[in-house]
Amino acid sequence: MKNLSFLVLFTALFLGFSACEKTPDVKETVEVTINAPTEGASMQNGDDLNVNVTFTDPAELHNYSIVVTNETDTTTVLDLNGHDHSTSLTIDSTITLSVTALSDFKLVATASNHAGESATKDVHFQVNP
Repeated sequence: MKNLSFLVLFTALFLGFSACEKTPDVKETVEVTINAPTEGASMQNGDDLNVNVTFTDPAELHNYSIVVTNETDTTTVLDLNGHDHSTSLTIDSTITLSVTALSDFKLVATASNHAGESATKDVHFQVNP
C-alpha cells in the first residue's frame, strides 16, 4: 500500500511539473541607427550639420540622448535628451558648425527601454576651417 501511495504521488508530481510549460523570455532589443552624419564625413566651417537618428524598440522606448562633441576643444555643440514611449522615434536636428582649426567631432546616441536595456552608437567626423 505504501508503494502504491508513493507511485501515485510521484506520478501526480511528474504530471504536474510536465504540464507547466515555461514561456520563453522575450528579449527586447533597443536599436539606435545614426542616419546622418556618416562615419568619417568631412565638413567645412559654416556648414549645416544634419543630425538624424532613429531609435526603435519592439515594446516601448523610454529615454534617449544625442550628444555632439568637438573632441579637439572638448565643447559640446548639441545636447538633446528626451523621454518617449513610442516604439520608433526619429530625431532630426540641424546646427551650423563653427571652427577655427581642423576639428574632430563625435556624435553619441543612446536609448533605453522600460526593461532597463540600452543601446549606444557613435560616429566620428571632421570639420575643416
